[in-house]
Amino acid sequence: MLGMPRVTTVSSAGLKNGLLVLASLCLALVTLIPPASTRMWAWPWSLALAGTLTLPSIVPILRGFATDRPLVLPSFGWIALTFASAITLLLSALASPYQVSLLWAAPLLVGPMVFLLAFDWLHTEPSQLEMRRRQLHHGLLLAFAVLGATSFGLWLAELIQSTTPALELRNAHPLGHSNYTAGLALLMLPLAGATVWQQRNLWQTLGIVVALLALALLFTSGSRGGIIGLAALAFFALVFAPVAPRKKILLGVVAVIAGGVFIAANPRTRTLFSTGRSDSPLALSDIQRSAMLVASARMGLERPALGWGPGTTPLVYPRFRHGLAGGAETVLQLHSLPANLWAELGVAGLACFAAFLALLARDVRGDRIAVATFASYGAFALTDWQLDIPIFTLTLAVLAALVARPAQITRPFAPRLAAVFSLCTLGLVGLLGKIDPAPDLNLRALTLARDPTKTAEATSLLRLSLTLNPDQEIAHFNLGWLLVVADPAAAERHFLAAVHLVPDKGGVYFGLGLARLNQGRPQPAASAFALECLNDPTFLFSPWWREPAIAAQREATLTALRRHLDRTRAQLPPESQSPARAALSRIAEAAPQLGQIPPGPERTLRRERTGYPVLMRNLDLPPPVDLYDVRELVSRPAAFANLPPKGWLPSPLLLALLNEPVSPKP
Repeated sequence: MLGMPRVTTVSSAGLKNGLLVLASLCLALVTLIPPASTRMWAWPWSLALAGTLTLPSIVPILRGFATDRPLVLPSFGWIALTFASAITLLLSALASPYQVSLLWAAPLLVGPMVFLLAFDWLHTEPSQLEMRRRQLHHGLLLAFAVLGATSFGLWLAELIQSTTPALELRNAHPLGHSNYTAGLALLMLPLAGATVWQQRNLWQTLGIVVALLALALLFTSGSRGGIIGLAALAFFALVFAPVAPRKKILLGVVAVIAGGVFIAANPRTRTLFSTGRSDSPLALSDIQRSAMLVASARMGLERPALGWGPGTTPLVYPRFRHGLAGGAETVLQLHSLPANLWAELGVAGLACFAAFLALLARDVRGDRIAVATFASYGAFALTDWQLDIPIFTLTLAVLAALVARPAQITRPFAPRLAAVFSLCTLGLVGLLGKIDPAPDLNLRALTLARDPTKTAEATSLLRLSLTLNPDQEIAHFNLGWLLVVADPAAAERHFLAAVHLVPDKGGVYFGLGLARLNQGRPQPAASAFALECLNDPTFLFSPWWREPAIAAQREATLTALRRHLDRTRAQLPPESQSPARAALSRIAEAAPQLGQIPPGPERTLRRERTGYPVLMRNLDLPPPVDLYDVRELVSRPAAFANLPPKGWLPSPLLLALLNEPVSPKP
């Protein structure tokens, strides 16, 4: 009998430790197996993701109701922020028009739970706080060493097999994108640098290795945002370094010179101080990011209180795509932490973020290494959103636990409240969190549509998908092609819906023209064909013009194209000299050849949407293939070389041309 309490205590602690070890192994799997950020949404890796996100939430429940020792909680400000953040995520997801948001909120919801666990472990014995702080630093350093070595090793392996020059090959390992690599480097560097500065043993050696790996990762990532984070870290280190002011000035000069060399050595980061071509990949990236910021502002204004729901950006972005001057058809995130918070969580999300910054400033002396990491990564986060990836959310949660101060007054009910809240959160996500059924309906419909006898069933599935989410360009576009002959009036409505979601979608204006032509409206059809040529100039030479019914519209289409070119030229701002006006000139030069297809073989293909499973966070789905038959010449005319790419014209201008009245008669 005397031994039973001891056995119970050991069993409870063993269960807690076992859950945390299993969660750590799951986290390692969804972080180190490339490309981890997308692979974690595919079976069986999604099982490891589920373990990463659920197991840490079970431990506060066990600890909250433990009789041997209550859960140690931080000060009122931190515990209030923890609950407020979790409640905001839950309310935003529950209020979202997309039911999948609750499931997609899980990577963010696990952060508050890990924060509580890390703080509890640190402050179990006040006399051991410093020792446990060092242990946590060492544990993070070891994890960073493994992560850095994995990333750099995979990059070297890719470099050996690639023909790309070393300075131009961006390191996307192991998470799958070079921006993630830069984010990891900025999490690694402050702790590594501090270890080198403070210790004189094997840990110092490991710190040197991790620091070198972090710099290598940052350099090979080619991330311009990473340079901003590095500059913020250097500034923070200089301000708080325990050295004389004169030495700080000298160190500052050295840092500026070293930073300049670091930036100049990489062709991509060098563009921070150079003006390249406005049609270069970097310039196009800047246009896309500007479009995302505009979209973020408009998304938040439409639902300012709680936003659209965690993770819903790829579902919401198409609603606002038509009003953007540039950018991708749809995006997974908005490349800015504040922008993503505003769009997905509204004022409530920004308020939690502001409260976190205030607490961080108040407790700045809690753990300088952690604060330096927040300063560095926070500056970088202005250019990217990464909190939907567990390694970032959980690492930042642990760092926050290092900064937070303990509560002055012990509240016995608080640990049980945390346990009940964790239990409710798990229950809500488990019971109400559901996978979005619309993508599967779309895939089934596109597969069935390959069989002409199952067109009706495919049509029904796409219509059902649109009842779940009417803002799906993929469903409208392909439904238009299914109905273009059988019900051209309905097809026209779906093509117009697709246009207003993705105005620069290739093939959509051609489909719209066919739907109008099949209704006996040749002039509006010719105007739509002309817009297809304007949006995707390669359509000037498409073998579709060999079809007699379409070839009969050549002259009317050419007239409409010239009218569109004149209107576009008049609407472009005066300072828009390149590439827009140059593109107009190239199209105008090629316009007289519209529909004059030289003899020769052609090929027919259907475009595959390779990014769709990633956007839907369901990698078990195969990439969908559109129903539009793209017809191309095997040997392209010389004029092809000078034509601008599809989507070169800003979406608002395309829609303005589409909405211009067209005379029904020649």
